[in-house]
Amino acid sequence: MSYNRRIILLLMLALGAPSLASGQPPRFEQRDRARTFLVLRLTEELNLSDEKALQVSRLVRESDEQRRKLRAQRQEVEEKLRTALAAPSPDSGELQKLIAQANDIDEQLAMLPERTIREVQKSLTVEQQARLVLFRPELQSQVRRAIRKRVRERLWEHAP
Repeated sequence: MSYNRRIILLLMLALGAPSLASGQPPRFEQRDRARTFLVLRLTEELNLSDEKALQVSRLVRESDEQRRKLRAQRQEVEEKLRTALAAPSPDSGELQKLIAQANDIDEQLAMLPERTIREVQKSLTVEQQARLVLFRPELQSQVRRAIRKRVRERLWEHAP
């Protein structure tokens, strides 16, 4: 790994470090690590310049923030649905409106990774875009394996 890439890694880790210092839950630390892993893999595989790596990091962070906002909105809609369903005679019109909102949020959440990749592609050369297209299935597989590993670790931590 080149000196510049090490500096970028240290910067990205330092930017994620405030979550550790602020006493935020480990979930935020994990999210920072996952984001760093993703950006580093893209940087290595696509041979990104330092500037491009930071740009990709920003795009991934913005996507993560958008995902958190959408999940919060989804929880609000779910709570409204529960309240509406608990009424003696639920209002069908209100339920349909809430169902449509939930479906819209679900669609936005499902499309967020694709939109993020498209935004990343806009900043890449054609050659880097081609590498990304070829690398993407491998990256997705690596991310899935990391998630499964973390789930197993959590289960092991909470085992009797």
